[in-house]
Amino acid sequence: MNENDAQRLMNETRDSYNQMSGEFSASRARFWEELEFLKEHATHDDHVLDIGCGNGRFSPLIKERHARYTGIDYSEKLIAEAKHMHPDTEFLVSDGKTIPFPDHSFDIAYSFAVLHHIPSEALRAKFIQEIGRVLHPDGILVLTVWNLWRAKYFGRLLKTAFGKILGKNSFDIGDIMLTFGKEKRPRYLHAFTENELRALLEANGFAIQGIDIIARSSKEENIVLVARKVA
Repeated sequence: MNENDAQRLMNETRDSYNQMSGEFSASRARFWEELEFLKEHATHDDHVLDIGCGNGRFSPLIKERHARYTGIDYSEKLIAEAKHMHPDTEFLVSDGKTIPFPDHSFDIAYSFAVLHHIPSEALRAKFIQEIGRVLHPDGILVLTVWNLWRAKYFGRLLKTAFGKILGKNSFDIGDIMLTFGKEKRPRYLHAFTENELRALLEANGFAIQGIDIIARSSKEENIVLVARKVA
């Protein structure tokens, strides 16, 4: 996928989250129960970065760990929701490709359901590299993406792939467009395999410590990866 198409899809997805911010935030008053255990990677006095923080619903779990929390998101409206819901917490607007902090600023970074919204291999690599830049040496990254290689999505994934092969679209294999909310706003996603996710992290300065698929109560699934910065 070329850079212009990738940026257009990024902007379109961000605009959808801005348009749906109120509805989206209301549907996510609490963090996913089945992933709450991931807070345990944060320890006392750690500086934690939550990339794609949405309405900031993960921040109370980090505060339980007596760690310092900073949340960033590329949706201005979701950051406004976060500041309203958690007024004593630090939130900034940032798309993750250029994190507004110096090198080695954080002990641990979390990124929940964000990477699959980033179009193109080049931008995804830049995203991981930027996380590595702001982490301390040996810093930890906890990352999740949706597992979209499931029967309910196969038809759309195949349609996009055939369009790519026939030159009818600019998507990459594994890309998909889905809608969400009452207004059916569009958002871009990439369907990762575990091997693809592992390769992306290892090629950009991280060593994998664990990777698993965790089902949600809704029967959707998350690929959950924990990695340590090595370069």
